[in-house]
Amino acid sequence: MKSRLRTRVLGAAALVFFTGAGCSLIVSGEVPEFQCDGTSRSACPSGQQCDLSSKKCTSLDGSVIDTDSGDEDVVTDDVRDGGSESDAPPGPGDLGAKCRLDVECKSKLCASGTILTTAITSTTGPICTTPCCTSAECPASFVCFNGGTGGGYCVPKTLAQRTPPASGGLLGGAACTTSSQCRSGLCTGTPKTCLDTCCALTDCTGASTCRIETITALGAAHDIWVCATPEAAATKVAGDTCTDQGQSCRSNVCIPVGSGICRPPCSDTDACRALPLFVNGHCIYAPSGTDSFKFCLATTFTARLAAGLPCAMDSACQSDLCDPELKKCVEVCSKDSDCLTNEACRPSAVNAPFLRCVPRP
Repeated sequence: MKSRLRTRVLGAAALVFFTGAGCSLIVSGEVPEFQCDGTSRSACPSGQQCDLSSKKCTSLDGSVIDTDSGDEDVVTDDVRDGGSESDAPPGPGDLGAKCRLDVECKSKLCASGTILTTAITSTTGPICTTPCCTSAECPASFVCFNGGTGGGYCVPKTLAQRTPPASGGLLGGAACTTSSQCRSGLCTGTPKTCLDTCCALTDCTGASTCRIETITALGAAHDIWVCATPEAAATKVAGDTCTDQGQSCRSNVCIPVGSGICRPPCSDTDACRALPLFVNGHCIYAPSGTDSFKFCLATTFTARLAAGLPCAMDSACQSDLCDPELKKCVEVCSKDSDCLTNEACRPSAVNAPFLRCVPRP
């Protein structure tokens, strides 16, 4: 699990440090013309209107409804262009269910390959999911998968090609002999330990810690936070000075490169402020090649804009995140519990799918 972070990530991360398909309408084709008397536009069935010049029922866009089509149904272009009546889910789906829109999921999150990576969605298309830090936060038969898009998500074990136990299982960092012993469904390394995603030091057990590693899963490698055993030379803890691109840091992250400090993982800003050397800091995103991850910055710029205020750039916000979708300063997060009670942790639909706290859908 040698990390690519040392050779390709931290220059870009240092830059961050310094600069901071639709519903288908089906209506009956049997529309008697006598229902449209030419005196009222509401004389036609719901979803149609009366054209006062032709005295025929038309669709709302003005096209005439074909009343000579026998018993066949009239369908919208959404169905003709690749969908079908049977494609539409009967109601909000459980985690792992196929979906097209957020409202089709009980979790209110329908994620495509942009969020979950195409390795997860290539056979199913978008599925219902929810953010997570560890696999233990997901239902049985689901694991927490992080594809380097900025956070972890609960996905079916079959799509992640994992083999977790039917219930329970060892936490990240625990000694193991087979993958079926681990809650994450992954037992790897020398010596073998359960490999799982994490957002905090407390997510890991045994001699492991939450650190950035290059993890290859489903044919692709990503730099993500996982519970792993630090190398022998990695003795420095969060806040210690470092100059070696992370090798001496237990977290494997030294920012900025050349003259920086060891950076800890974070789920949200409160997680940073619970650490002695980051009590005045906040949690921010940084790039690692094409991947993204979060770490603690030691300072919060209180003179900047607070969450919820309009913004034009990241550096205008105390959180260092101006959401490109909402055009407001937002707080970063990893799961719903990181946000206020009236908010939810959701990925942005514009640019990178960073997880942030937004009004609950």
